[in-house]
Amino acid sequence: MPSNPDSESVAMRRFWILQGLRLIGLGMALAGAMAVAGTLDLNEAQGAVLLIGGAVAFFLLPVLMAKHWKAKR
Repeated sequence: MPSNPDSESVAMRRFWILQGLRLIGLGMALAGAMAVAGTLDLNEAQGAVLLIGGAVAFFLLPVLMAKHWKAKR
């Protein structure tokens, strides 16, 4: 557990950054799935790119950022 208030605020800021990345990734993946299904006015290739990009943003980016932050210690 962090001992000083500064490290606690940094941890809280990083937590919310990771949650924001997950939310953006979820939105991208949902929009991509809707485009692939034909409910959005995009072609299937654009939908596939959104779907894959959203999955990467949801699953991989938070993990990579957390590893990067831990490596800076």
